[in-house]
Amino acid sequence: MSGQEDLLAKLRQTLREQGIDSFHILEELVPIEEQMAWFRYFDKLRKENNPFVRDEEVAALFSPDESVERKKRSLTLLASIPDVGAYRSIETYHSSPAEPELLHWSAMALVSSRIVLSSDLSGQQQVYISSGLGGLDKKLRFFTLFLTSNRQDLSTLQKEIVEREFTFQLHMAGVVTEKFEIKHNYFTLLILLPFDKDVHACLHAAVNECNQYGNFLDPKFLFTNVKVLSEKEIENLMKKKQL
Repeated sequence: MSGQEDLLAKLRQTLREQGIDSFHILEELVPIEEQMAWFRYFDKLRKENNPFVRDEEVAALFSPDESVERKKRSLTLLASIPDVGAYRSIETYHSSPAEPELLHWSAMALVSSRIVLSSDLSGQQQVYISSGLGGLDKKLRFFTLFLTSNRQDLSTLQKEIVEREFTFQLHMAGVVTEKFEIKHNYFTLLILLPFDKDVHACLHAAVNECNQYGNFLDPKFLFTNVKVLSEKEIENLMKKKQL
């Protein structure tokens, strides 16, 4: 079991043991560093506990004269209260932020506001699951990278086998494939996986099925929810033999 799948298994177990069936996943791709910066700032303002007026913060958020830093504060404050009006204001701003540099910040504000509202309305504990690649509809997004066994180019037939076997195995596991790219000697997948499924086993099964036709795939592969690797990053990994 990989480190990522091990963490998923432990998280599934924890939620099950604590009887938590309501959790929130950020649907957008926000780097982990920015997510952590949000939570540090959110916690700082919460501890300061300075009173504020919702309508004044909404006005500041949409004012063309306020600075980015002031709007960061407004977004954070509005996200801290269980108020539908505050949530709708964040939602409106995030749909078309006047300051592009606040796109990730407003995404974090939106999910945080949703959690605060849900907790207040339901009276139940809400859980936020952090992932650099986000997710959708209770599914987590993962990036996977598969290489050929000796870094040889894939033949046309091998590419057809890869596409057929992976499409079949992922479909059977209830995985949504957002992107499937086959290159000369590797291929990548961007997938949304059900939280309660052992998708790592499904990927291993797909590799094994492909290798029934000549062991042309490396059984080791990259499976991460931190970031999508660029072609250059993949090439560097192969050169350094880190995979």
